[in-house]
Amino acid sequence: MGGRAAAAGLAPGSDEVQALARRQYDWLSVTTRPTKEYLIGLGRMYVDDPRFTKNYDRHGEGTAVLVRDALILWAERNL
Repeated sequence: MGGRAAAAGLAPGSDEVQALARRQYDWLSVTTRPTKEYLIGLGRMYVDDPRFTKNYDRHGEGTAVLVRDALILWAERNL
């Protein structure tokens, strides 16, 4: 999620990025019911844990931060 969006300079609150955050939530919902705290914590982990940052940022520097910010914003608005 987010490599092309980060490269294009899209904001976490843009419609396109928020749609990606919703897709991530829907994907997670296959196995669990993510709470607001769960989704926010997951987003933070993508930046706080260098292993996740490395994985996301292989799609372009700043992708992990964009994903984190988008998930937090989506959770705040929708959960």
